[in-house]
Amino acid sequence: KRKDATLIMHTNPEDSQGTNLLEIAKHLDILGNVCFSDQTASYEQINVLHNISDVCVNISYAEGFGLTTLESMKVGNPIIATTTGGLTSQVIDYTDGSHNGIPLTPKIKTLSGSQDVHYIYEDYASVEDTASALLKMYEMKAEDRKKLGQKCKKYVEKEFSYKKMIESWDKEIEHTHTQWK
Repeated sequence: KRKDATLIMHTNPEDSQGTNLLEIAKHLDILGNVCFSDQTASYEQINVLHNISDVCVNISYAEGFGLTTLESMKVGNPIIATTTGGLTSQVIDYTDGSHNGIPLTPKIKTLSGSQDVHYIYEDYASVEDTASALLKMYEMKAEDRKKLGQKCKKYVEKEFSYKKMIESWDKEIEHTHTQWK
């Protein structure tokens, strides 16, 4: 119900495989506070989105890595993310257990699959927890949010640098090569 906040969603609001987000925004009477970015965006445009944002939210239920949240952290924005897949190691600093934003513990866990993907766990955050996290981030003092964002930036530089990622990838390939029978 706040009129001084804008929700930017980089998604197709009328995706045939998803919820009609335009209708939801109309129903909630927030259409004036929602902006949809539904076209392929250049690196420069994505950079602008990150730089005009205070927080990045990813409540995916089966996220493998979470490039958008990592990009957001790299430019100094905290994240709100479900603790699923690769998002967990972004929103929670594994070295000390501190947070790089607000982690959302899944309230519902399901196991699904297909012929191509034999099984995958799906972790769903609750609407209430997501709304509470957004409100908490909104009410956070600008200086505290900036400080948290700087923590995020340092974490990404330390844990997800090209050098570290290449070394990790090389180590895993070597391990697989020597151990696989």
